[in-house]
Amino acid sequence: MAGDTVKGDRVTFADGALHLEGRPFVSVGVNYHPSSTGCDYWREWDGARIDDDFRRMAAAGLNTVRFFVFWADFEPKEGVYDPEMTGRLRELARTAHRHGLACLPSLLTIWMNGQRFDPPWREGRDLWRDADLRERQRAFVHHIATELRDAPNILAYDLGDEVIHVDSTSSASLGAEEVREWWGMLAGAIRAADPDALVLQANEASAVLGGHAFRPEHAERLDLVGLHGFPVWTPFHIESVAARKATAFLPYLVRRGSAHRPVYVDEMGSYGCDESTAARYLRAASHSAFAAGAVGTAVWCWQDFTTERKPYALRPNERRVGLLDADGREKPALAEYRTFARRVTGELAGFRPLPAPVGVFVPEPEPQDEAGYLTPSGSDAPAPFYAHLLLQQAHLPYEFTGRDADLERHALLICPSARQLSLPDRRRLARYVTSGGVLLYSTGSLLDAAGDEELFGVRIRDFTRAEDTHADFTWAGVRFPLRWDPGPIPVIDAVGAETLAAFADGSPALTRHRLGEGSAYYLNAPLEAQLNAPYRLEEAAWHRLYEVVAEEAGVRVPLTVDDPSVEVSVLGRGDERCGVVINHAPEPVDTALRRRPVDGAPETTERLRLEAKGVRLLFWHADAPAWHADSTGRHADSTAWHADTTAPHPGQRKRPEERQP
Repeated sequence: MAGDTVKGDRVTFADGALHLEGRPFVSVGVNYHPSSTGCDYWREWDGARIDDDFRRMAAAGLNTVRFFVFWADFEPKEGVYDPEMTGRLRELARTAHRHGLACLPSLLTIWMNGQRFDPPWREGRDLWRDADLRERQRAFVHHIATELRDAPNILAYDLGDEVIHVDSTSSASLGAEEVREWWGMLAGAIRAADPDALVLQANEASAVLGGHAFRPEHAERLDLVGLHGFPVWTPFHIESVAARKATAFLPYLVRRGSAHRPVYVDEMGSYGCDESTAARYLRAASHSAFAAGAVGTAVWCWQDFTTERKPYALRPNERRVGLLDADGREKPALAEYRTFARRVTGELAGFRPLPAPVGVFVPEPEPQDEAGYLTPSGSDAPAPFYAHLLLQQAHLPYEFTGRDADLERHALLICPSARQLSLPDRRRLARYVTSGGVLLYSTGSLLDAAGDEELFGVRIRDFTRAEDTHADFTWAGVRFPLRWDPGPIPVIDAVGAETLAAFADGSPALTRHRLGEGSAYYLNAPLEAQLNAPYRLEEAAWHRLYEVVAEEAGVRVPLTVDDPSVEVSVLGRGDERCGVVINHAPEPVDTALRRRPVDGAPETTERLRLEAKGVRLLFWHADAPAWHADSTGRHADSTAWHADTTAPHPGQRKRPEERQP
């Protein structure tokens, strides 16, 4: 981690957030290549153009520029650095500082927009396993950090943008410890040259969704993790850029990553849509990522490109995703990002997510040398994403748990569509429930994650392939239709658990087992995973399952709305509170906004209208009688909502006798 004492305007990191000069700092930035030169800008230097671009960025309210140090340009011959390139690097940093911009340089840049910009002398050598090439990487990042260590405006160093794609076969074969060692080697080289440096490494969504080891849970040797999220590239059947799931995807990545390391979203935006759709997307996604805990964001990218050279000759659509068009006209998305920047660096500065009463436990499979046919079929990726969507629709404050997290801080723990549950994890969950926690578990695999008499009070009777007998179940007044993947469907008996809902064949679908001071709900179906189909999320009120179980767990939501397409997040700054209300739907919403005190005061309701992908901010204070709207003044009249001064800590559980059955 970076040192506590820094020079100049260097950003520090403390308590999960960035700080500048002792005050909270939110990085609001943009990715940058000059429009006319694209990836060739170090060799075709135009300092005046860069100066003008940075001036316009600052005028738009941005405070960070992310740029790319192409390794081939800076080290054209192995072990020989080009002094002209490093001089231009220092000039770029000075220009950014003159305009009040922090710098996020991405080192070891080889991969860009789907193509390689390889140093010619690499000659295909493995970045992670070739000893000489590893030394060249270590020396290179040390060299760049040495050149920039006196720059007062370095936000952080990115070790290499999506570097896993330089050799995807090799990167996919690395184990967790090999990745930790590589990250540690490069981060150590940077810190040796620049002790004040923050270090991250940026990857696209596969860092959370994929099977490689370049994941946030292995990033303890970094200060931050960089994540990229674009709705067109997911395995989640997102129906359109305008769809609800599209703007909910980026905050999902932030929440997953934040369970392990603070997250900087260093690439965000949209492809494959018109300017108005892109603007609405950016409005909702940026606010939602901030509400999820992102310490910074950077849009891809600053301006449309006029150059037609690599990589744009092969991928010409990459030329048209800027905040400015090729002639310098501001697109609607820049106006939305300007509003977001003003908010998070102004009235929202210092607000952070509160400890959450609901935790999501995603079992992390243990490393296996030879798994073979014993590996459960299918993917682990969909279930946590759809759990995130259901929690968002139910307006339940939640966070993902890490491997070493204190589960007992949560009143409710959700384990969605588990495909594998090891014996240590079962015992850990049993301790959580016995101590008073409420667990909602849904199974995703007959052999690796179904049953468990001790924890759940159920036993596997057999399996079936008769999908019609397990096509649905009804509970709490809601019918839950199911779609099963091909394969065996577990059939269970309740042996100690109470059957709450049954399938058509009479076997239990949902059970509840009282264990110690708590309860374990068992759903004999992969509810979350089977939602991964276009428009499937709209077919039923799936989130009601979470809502009803949360009521038993004693979870009290301080702020909620009637419409499930609207996200409500409550952030804190000391005893101040801010409700961030986001409409993820592609159409306007009229809904009821409700404040729910827990001290016996009556619930207060107000009608609220949100435009498509619209955002509203509501503020209240522990010792003030009313909330007020955001500084835009677009919210309706100020209703007297009393601050919730008697609410328990979000992780504090009710005593079992106080819970609703």
